[in-house]
Amino acid sequence: MHFKQGSNVFKTLIIGAGPAGTGPLVNAQQRGLLPQLLDEGIAIVDRSSHMGSGSIGQHIINSDTIGGTFLECLINQEGGPFQSVIDSSAKQNLEQYRKSAAPLQLVGQYMGEIGHALQQVVDSHPVSQFFPSVEARSIHRLPDGTFRTTFVSSKGDEHFEIISKYVVTALGARQLRDQTLSADIIPGLNLADHYADKSLLTGHILTADGAHEMEQRLKSSSNRKVVIIGASHSTFSAAWVLLNRTGIPFEEGEITILHRQKLKIFYPSVEDARAEGYTDFDENDVCPLTKRLYRLGGLRFDSRELLKRIWGIGGAPLEKHVRLVALDPTNENNPVDIKALLDEAALIIPAFGYRPITVPLYDETNTHIELFASGEGAPPLVDDECRVLDMQGAPIPNYYGIGLASGFMLSGALGGEPSFRGQTNGLWLYQNGVGERVLNGIFSGIPIEQGA
Repeated sequence: MHFKQGSNVFKTLIIGAGPAGTGPLVNAQQRGLLPQLLDEGIAIVDRSSHMGSGSIGQHIINSDTIGGTFLECLINQEGGPFQSVIDSSAKQNLEQYRKSAAPLQLVGQYMGEIGHALQQVVDSHPVSQFFPSVEARSIHRLPDGTFRTTFVSSKGDEHFEIISKYVVTALGARQLRDQTLSADIIPGLNLADHYADKSLLTGHILTADGAHEMEQRLKSSSNRKVVIIGASHSTFSAAWVLLNRTGIPFEEGEITILHRQKLKIFYPSVEDARAEGYTDFDENDVCPLTKRLYRLGGLRFDSRELLKRIWGIGGAPLEKHVRLVALDPTNENNPVDIKALLDEAALIIPAFGYRPITVPLYDETNTHIELFASGEGAPPLVDDECRVLDMQGAPIPNYYGIGLASGFMLSGALGGEPSFRGQTNGLWLYQNGVGERVLNGIFSGIPIEQGA
């Protein structure tokens, strides 16, 4: 591996250059800190050949954020590194969705332009470097507190190491099929024993290939009954794909959503919610900073509109193809026979969330360091400062995580409704509050030269 300065030592290493991994770089550019970050030496690696897009463009659904949110990072950036993005067709196309949900395939193209601009800046810098088409295999914490990370090229024909004071992992997330299928839906009933063959995970069905597979399975089945299990955006995105991307003429009630958690709808204000007859909330569900209802926990855009149609809220046409069934976790008061429902289904979609992808971490004695995120259930990978946690829940010095399923929770100036108990993700957060917290950790103890 060629190193620009003949040295494999950098101050900071970012593993993963998708929307999350580039978030701190975008934040640095917005704050005028990117030159300082690059001057101190940063290495960025990714399994693909380019920075920026990650896998976001593979999804055939729309964003749960207005397009204008993605464009905020270009404000006051004329004449700088992002000028090529400002002039790009991807940015111009995204402008059409400034006040509406944007197709994620278009967002992926736009993020590719952001990544290309950042990659050019990094490639032209004398001490910072982008390493394409490589994967991290292990991270060792050395006696002096630095890290030695081992990489292998995508072809497997080259190995090399990078030494850094800081490590930031932004590797995305995955669904663990075995773990998902073995999780109890109600006591004593899971999908692993009898329903594995007809179960598809949301990470697959939200792609073009996944939608095609669902369509073919349902066309060849004796019925078109689908059961989706969950209460998240992914749950309702799966239902949206079934209704809008498969071409299957569903009949009334053929799609069932089983949910244990309360279903919530986002509203700009309490007044807007009440005007549409939505009253299932209290003061703990309102963000004190923005006054928005279910700011973090509520469904948005396509998922929001689908649930409103199912409930008949806001005057939208009633959606009769989908029915909702609330699960009783005690298995005593369920309104339907859950086992019979699963037996009859042609397709089952468990939407149980994602787990972060991590790199094996070892201490100076070569002992494996277990992470908090590897515990039972779905514990977070990071704390509210984006520091990766060990098995005891203590932050590992100079080791940060960012991205989907990292478990980051909003706090302080970032706001959120008091009742919210989940984790928060999103491109805007990566480029703003979350990216800023990672940068603050990297710059800790060093005077930051604020830019324009």
